[in-house]
Amino acid sequence: MAPDGSGLEMPWLRSQLVEWLVKLADRSWQEANWAVVEPGYESLDDMWDFFDDKGLDRPEVSLGLLFKDQEEVNAMRELEASFQSVLQNPAEDADLIRSEDWGLVIAAARRALRVLAANDGAG
Repeated sequence: MAPDGSGLEMPWLRSQLVEWLVKLADRSWQEANWAVVEPGYESLDDMWDFFDDKGLDRPEVSLGLLFKDQEEVNAMRELEASFQSVLQNPAEDADLIRSEDWGLVIAAARRALRVLAANDGAG
C-alpha cells in the first residue's frame, strides 16, 4: 500500500531515527560523545546497531511504515551510501568521525533530517 503522507505504521521508529539523524548531523556532538568512548555511554557502535537492526540499509522496504514518500527513501539511500563509503576504510571511532569521508555522512544526515522535517510539517 502506498503511503498517503500520514498514518505511518511505525511512528515510534521514525522518532528514534530522527534522534539518530540529529546526532549524525552534528560533528561537535560526535566529538564530545563518540570520539572518546566511556563505559556506560552510547557509542558509535550503538548507532551502527540501530541502522543494521532496523534494516535501514534498504529504506524502500519501510515505505509506508517509517517513511512517507520516495523523497524520504532517497534521502536514506544517500545516507546508506555515505555509510558504505566510510566503511571502506575501517578505523577507530575517533578517527572515523574525523575522516574526510565522514563529512558525507554528516551532509546526508542533515539532508535526511530536512526531508523528514518538511514532511512532518516542521521544515
